[in-house]
Parts: sequence; C-alpha cells; structure tokens
Amino acid sequence: MSLRKLFNFFNLSILLVFLIAFWIDYHREWKIYQRAYYQKTADSLGKKLATLSDPEQKKALKTQIKFWRKHPLEIKQIIAKDLGRVDRCITCHVAMDEFTNPSLTSDIPENPYKAHPDLAVLVKNHPLQKYGCTTCHAGQGLSTTLEEAHYKVTEGHTVVWEEPILKQPYIQASCAKCHADFEKLRGAEMAALGKDLFQKHGCIGCHQLKGVGGVISVDLGDIADKPLARIAPHNFEEAGVPHDKYSVQSWIEAHLTKDPMDFVSNDPLGKFNAEPIAPSGMPPYYKELKEKEAKALTTYLLSLSNKSIPKDYYVYASPKPEPNFNNAVEHGKYVFNKYGCQGCHGMDAKLGRRNFNALGPGQDSSKPWEIEEMAKGQEPTLVDVVGTYTRGELKKKIQDGVPASSLAKFNPDGPIPPLYMPSWREKIKGQELEDLVSYLLSIAKKQESW
Repeated sequence: MSLRKLFNFFNLSILLVFLIAFWIDYHREWKIYQRAYYQKTADSLGKKLATLSDPEQKKALKTQIKFWRKHPLEIKQIIAKDLGRVDRCITCHVAMDEFTNPSLTSDIPENPYKAHPDLAVLVKNHPLQKYGCTTCHAGQGLSTTLEEAHYKVTEGHTVVWEEPILKQPYIQASCAKCHADFEKLRGAEMAALGKDLFQKHGCIGCHQLKGVGGVISVDLGDIADKPLARIAPHNFEEAGVPHDKYSVQSWIEAHLTKDPMDFVSNDPLGKFNAEPIAPSGMPPYYKELKEKEAKALTTYLLSLSNKSIPKDYYVYASPKPEPNFNNAVEHGKYVFNKYGCQGCHGMDAKLGRRNFNALGPGQDSSKPWEIEEMAKGQEPTLVDVVGTYTRGELKKKIQDGVPASSLAKFNPDGPIPPLYMPSWREKIKGQELEDLVSYLLSIAKKQESW
C-alpha cells in the first residue's frame, strides 16, 4: 500500500470515528428525553395557539413555541450542599427544573416528562434546590442514564449502586428518617403502620434499635445502611430474588414474605463447620402478615439509618407519655408488649414461637438427627406453663432469664436453639415487674388438683 493510500485510509478512519462519536453523543439517553420534553411542550402550546384569535396573544405564544423548539440541550443539576448531594435527575425530569419550568407544572402525564405531584405540600415544604431529589427518592444522583440512575446490578452480581430508586410505599421511609413524628404525617401512613407492626409483633424483644431492645439478634438501628457485600449472592437466589433486584429492600422483604429458614445461611448438622449452626430463629411471618403489612414493615425498617441528618432538616417530636391503666393486669399486658415478649412467646402469650432444636410438641425422639423434627422445636406457651410457678419463682425467672447454654435440646448433638431468654433484671423491675407477673398469672391455665 502506497503512503498516499495509507494517508487516505487513516483520514477516512478518523472521520468515521468522529461520525460515530457524534452519533453516540447525539443519541445520549438524557438528550433524547430533553428533546422529547421540549417538543411535547411546544406541541402543547401549538394546540393552544390554534384556539387563539387575538394577534398579540398569538404573537406571544409563537415566541414561546420558538423558545421551546430551539431550547439548548444541557446537563442540569442541583447541589444540595448541606446534605452532600449532587443530583442530575432534572436533566431528564426537566418539568421539575424550576429554572427551565418555573411553574413546575406540566400537561404531560407520563414519566419523565410529568411534573412533581403535590406541589403545594411536598415541593413547597421541601424546596428542590435545598433538598435535591435523591434525599427522598434515593437513586444515583450523578448518573444521566435511566438504568444507572435508578438501579444497576451487573450480570456478575456486582452492585454498582446500593441505593435504588424508592417507589411507593417504600419512599415513605425517607419521611420517617427526618420526621420523628411521622406517625401523624400525611403521606407516611405505611411507614406508621410498619412501626406499629414492629411493636405489635414484638420484634424489639429480639432486636435492638440503636442499643435499645433485645440482645438475641442483630441491632436493626442501621439496617437500611447494610452493605450488600455482606449478603452472599446465593442467599438472594435462595430467597427467590433475581440478580437485578438485589437491594436491602428486597432482602428485608424476603424475610417477611418467605421463610428465613430457607435462605439464611445455616448448618444444623455440622457438615461444614466445627459446631452445628441453627437456622434463623425469626418467626415465619409470611404466614401471619398480609402483603400490605409486609410492605409496611419493610418501609419502616428502611427508615432505620445511622446516616447523620443536619439538625435544621430534622423534625423533632415530644416524648410520648406512658398511658394510664385501670389495674395491674392491664399494665402488665402493656409491659409484656412493650418489651417484645410476644416476639418469642406469641401474641397474647397464647402460642410460643418456633425454636429450632428446642423441645417441642410432636417431635419423634427416635429421629433426633432429622431436620424436620428439630424444626418442630418451640418456645414455651406461657398460658400453659406460668401456672406451674409461684409469684416469687416467676419474678426470679424473668430476672435471671434462661441462657442459651441452659436450653434443653431435642438433639443433644444438634445446634444450640437460636432463641433464648435473656436476663431482664436491669430492664423490667419495680412496678413493671410486679404488674407483668400479675398479668402472666391472670392468663395461666388452672392446674388440675389431685
């Protein structure tokens, strides 16, 4: 090949590269959305123009139409300095850019061209230039492509961004992060229901919230910040979560809509560990919670974060006073629920929760190695057993607890049951202890006399 031909070849190659680069840049996703928004806005004004007869109005409207048709394409962003966020969401959601669209209204109903809902309350009380977008909605603010801005997981299960866009009802978790009084907040009803369910089902009996609560399982005070690197891909797969849905939200919800025994790592027969490891002690809430309740509880848990919020952005609430009660039994029942005793002993203490490899009803003692038999283990049903204690013995039992090492195991060589009774000596005392014992004795089945 001659030098001239080689020269021409490289010139054509460079030209081709430039053309390809121009074509790619011209068809960037955000540019497509911006062009479409400007075109749709101009078309909407064009329809309005056809209905006008006043020459001055028509002239003014034609100027607006020309403005929209010739509007330059540009990266738009909000810098919420106090919150440490840089959001480019308005690059695609142009109707929510108050500099391009001062009214923040839009006649276009579909995303990403529509306006923000509830301008009078949500936007007025959360100015976009102060709060940005990802503060409430999550997502990757710096991205300008839909997939990476909303959510991105590669084929190899590598998480590119751990905070996917929050849709309803999960976005209400953002309300609960900043509003201590979110139970009374309009628009945060699902988060409020989730908090009520958390208390109702006694989750605080096993879990702590930033150091307050039970010690049997992990502290959930920062569960929303849990790194996905701590969750093995096979756990997600066994929970039925597809790889493109890996998130803390899906991990929490799986615990409430499926049986944690099926996907939380365990080794009850000690095949892979020096000591056998029991399956999760979490109750099978998928049998108890409706779909709406599981979503509500997930929403509340997603609000539990350790990330700092500037004091000027946080809405404080007054402490709630303890309710008044007519008698000791009523107060005792309140204490039972307050400390989450129902988490292990069941609602109203009527049926003990399952406890792997503890003694339980209907176990076949001739098959101690069978996982199915160990899975029948159960916490004591208090209505059946508290009547066997005197008042003094019951108080001592509550104060001392039953450590894991003292639990009677169905299979002596099997794992230690995951649920045990911690000492409540430093938490339940004084009148609370007296009234709790009164409540428990009031529900006890009468023992047969001989």
